[in-house]
Amino acid sequence: MKRLFTYILGLLGFSFALTACDDWLETEIKNPADLINSAKDDAYYERLRAYKNSDHPVAFGYYGNWTGTGASYENSLKGLPDSVDFVSLWGNWKNPTPAMMDDLRYVQKKKGTKVLVCFLVLDIGDQITPPMPQEEIDNGTSDKEWRHKYWGWDYNLENRLAAVEKFANAICDTIDKYGYDGFDMDAEPSMAHPFPTDKELWQNDKQVIQKFVETMSKRVGPKSGTGRMFLVDGEPDALPAHLFSHFDYLVLQTYTTHFIQDNSRLDTRFEKQYQHFKEEAVVDEIARKIIVCENFEDWAKTGGADFYLPDGTTVNSLSGFALWNPSLNGAQYRKGGVGTYHMEYEYRVSAQGTDTYPALRKAIQLQNPSIK
Repeated sequence: MKRLFTYILGLLGFSFALTACDDWLETEIKNPADLINSAKDDAYYERLRAYKNSDHPVAFGYYGNWTGTGASYENSLKGLPDSVDFVSLWGNWKNPTPAMMDDLRYVQKKKGTKVLVCFLVLDIGDQITPPMPQEEIDNGTSDKEWRHKYWGWDYNLENRLAAVEKFANAICDTIDKYGYDGFDMDAEPSMAHPFPTDKELWQNDKQVIQKFVETMSKRVGPKSGTGRMFLVDGEPDALPAHLFSHFDYLVLQTYTTHFIQDNSRLDTRFEKQYQHFKEEAVVDEIARKIIVCENFEDWAKTGGADFYLPDGTTVNSLSGFALWNPSLNGAQYRKGGVGTYHMEYEYRVSAQGTDTYPALRKAIQLQNPSIK
C-alpha cells in the first residue's frame, strides 16, 4: 500500500523496434555536466517518440515531490530517463506553477513522456472538492457534510450515481485544464488507511464504482478515443471483472516487505488477476496489461531487496521484475512493464555509481536489451 503522508538526463534512449534498444543511442550522455542544454538532435527525439508509440514492455513510476525547479533535475520531470514511458503524479498536480507547466510540456512534446494524475479513489469528492465556504464554516458544517452537499451525495442510489458521475467528470475537467495525459485510479478498498474513510464509492454492491469507471472511460482510456490513458493500481481485482477493457494497464504494488521476492511470488500475483479477469480476456491480453512495481521509498538506495532468480543467483528486485514474465500452466507471457513508487528518490544514488536513476536504467535495458 502506498504511504500517503510521505510523499538526469535520460537513460540511453530506444529505437522504435518493438522490444529492443538499437545502437543509435549508445552514445547518449547519462550524467552530463550541462543539465540545461541537450546535445541530442531533433532526429533523436523523433526516434524516441516513435519508440514510445511502439509495442514494448513499458517503464513507469509514481513521481512525487514535483516542483519543476531546482539546481538539479531531481524534482523535475526533465530529469527522468528519456525512455520512461509514462508517470503518475503522486501529489502536486492540482495547481501546477508556470515552472511545472513548462516542465510538463517539455517532456510531453520533446520526449513523448505521458504524465497522469493519480490519487486514492475511496470517498466522493476525494482530492477535488472545493474549499468550504465561510457560511458553511460558520454554520458548523463538517468536512464530510460539505463534501456530500457539494456533490449531491446521500443514501439514495440514484443520487449517488449522479454524484459520482459529476465527480468523475470533474476529474476529467482537471485533466483537460492542465493537459495531463490521463488518470491512474488508486483502488485500495480492502486496505487499512492512516486516515478516516467510509470507502463510499465502493458501497452499493460496487454499482457506484462501476459508474465512476464507466464515466471516466468516456474521456480517458482505451474506450475514449482521446489518446489519454486510464490505469488502475493497487487492487485491480477489487473491481467488477467486466471493467477490464476500460483500462490500459493494471499496476500491481509488488512491494518488498517481509516476503521473499522471486518469480513464484510474481506469478502468484499475476494468477490472482488472471483468475479474476479470465472471462473477459485471454491470458496473453491480461499479462500485457500487468505492470509490477517496487517501493523506492524504501529501496531506492539498492534498487530493491534481494530477488532470487530461478538459477539461484540474486539481483535487486527491480532487475528481477524486469527479467520476469508471467508464467501460467507451463507457458510464459510478456508482461506490461515495470515501475517504481517514489521514483524520484533514485535520482542520485551514490552507492550505485554516478548515473542518475541507475536501477531504473538497468531494468529498462533488461526488459528491452540493446541490439549489438
